[in-house]
Amino acid sequence: RVRALVTDLCGGDDIFDCDGQLCLQNLRLFIEREIYNLDSSSFRSSEGEDRLEVEMLGPVRRSQIFEEIGKDKCDAAVALQMAEAMSWKSADIILQILLKGSTDFNEWGAMLLSKEVRMLQNIYCGLVLESSSGPDGTKAAITAGASSTISTASILTQFERVNQAVSILQLEKPSDWLAFAYRVGHGDDTNLTPEEIRSVMGLRVD
Repeated sequence: RVRALVTDLCGGDDIFDCDGQLCLQNLRLFIEREIYNLDSSSFRSSEGEDRLEVEMLGPVRRSQIFEEIGKDKCDAAVALQMAEAMSWKSADIILQILLKGSTDFNEWGAMLLSKEVRMLQNIYCGLVLESSSGPDGTKAAITAGASSTISTASILTQFERVNQAVSILQLEKPSDWLAFAYRVGHGDDTNLTPEEIRSVMGLRVD
């Protein structure tokens, strides 16, 4: 039910077939158009938080889901489910774009994507923290992995496959990944397949 709501309000299975104005449709267009093969000067310009806030995060913050949660129209548990669904969809969008194999990366571009993914994680974790504020307006002590009724750890889990791809892209030689016998998470749903790993390795052009 929650995923269906996120699909209706943020973008659904046709997200790669339309250029609408829903926030996750905007995210797809943003990542597709972003340049990840850049020099140090271009990196400094591209990684500016003001730019990323306006172009990438702004549509998410203005989405109906964020507005409704900001008005305290749903409890913390429902807000967490919505944040999980949006996190899963955001991560899936980024990963699908990477696996198309048409985006060139160098070291600077890998650093840029890492920052963008981290900012997306932060905004969804922040949504959960905001919904978990106490009646006096203070924030509940909720952190990833903390023992609490509501935890943001499940938000980070949605990004594990993308984080694995980013880690590969950030290696000096992406092929070095093979030497690590590295696995992220605790099950196949949170790990890239061998074929996906090879696809990501092929994105580095430097």
